[in-house]
Amino acid sequence: MMVAVSSTFPTVPKGKRGYDVDEVDSFLADARKAYAGDASIGIDSARIRRTAFGLTKSGYSTAHVDAALERLEDAFAGHRFDRVGILTTGYHPRDVDRLTRRLHGYFTDGRPLSIDDVRSSVFRPRRGGYRESQVDLLLDTVVDVMLAVR
Repeated sequence: MMVAVSSTFPTVPKGKRGYDVDEVDSFLADARKAYAGDASIGIDSARIRRTAFGLTKSGYSTAHVDAALERLEDAFAGHRFDRVGILTTGYHPRDVDRLTRRLHGYFTDGRPLSIDDVRSSVFRPRRGGYRESQVDLLLDTVVDVMLAVR
């Protein structure tokens, strides 16, 4: 009888504990479906960041899985906002992405960005662009956080 061996990640040495192989493989299969557009799966960058797996003997190397999850989170973060239909006007993705890069720099590297910069952001309209209500909600939340840490 042949046993199928998964080679998604290296396993830990015998007697050591690593991430549960079945949990990791199941999560990654769901993540692939979500990334392909299956919104019913409910996986986004925030869920990836909060994901935890059980530890078992002969499991996957935690360092390798964690590195893959970081890359996966980055890939999902590229799907920043839902897009409106092709006949509907939303915010131009390039304009919004430019501001999100500035926000990222502000929150992660302490780069300068004022509340007025966020409040006065203007985005060109674009058919099939980002859903305005989602972008506006994020900007409102960012302003709240910036005011709280003044």
